[in-house]
Amino acid sequence: MRIIRASEINAFLYCHRAWWYGLQGLPSDNQADLAEGSWSHQVQARRLWRAIWAVRLAVLAFVLAVLLLIWHFIA
Repeated sequence: MRIIRASEINAFLYCHRAWWYGLQGLPSDNQADLAEGSWSHQVQARRLWRAIWAVRLAVLAFVLAVLLLIWHFIA
């Protein structure tokens, strides 16, 4: 049994004929739009990766600041 992805259901609901052509392996007419969409997703993924690491660094800086304050008042 073949796995059906959510994007495939979306393609079917948007345009039955385009979904069928894709299932048959025929290339899409709007290759430029598809390439732009892929590039856009790559840019978004890089931004998300940077944001995740920025949050991690902020949490680390906060923990270090708290530890330094505790050490300062104990010592």
